[in-house]
Amino acid sequence: MTDEGSRESLHHQAEISGFSDAEERLLEPVPSGAAALAGATVFLLLLGWFFVYFLIYLPRGMVG
Repeated sequence: MTDEGSRESLHHQAEISGFSDAEERLLEPVPSGAAALAGATVFLLLLGWFFVYFLIYLPRGMVG
């Protein structure tokens, strides 16, 4: 796709979404930030799970 074609496509998408070009540029980095936040959250959740498993459940041994 040529640069002119991609610019026209972006303009068409902006018309559909109702955002101006300036607003579209402001909203572009949001999905990458959301992905980073989700990844960090999952990492911390797994880290906490391993912490509880290895430092609380395993040292306690079998119950019963």
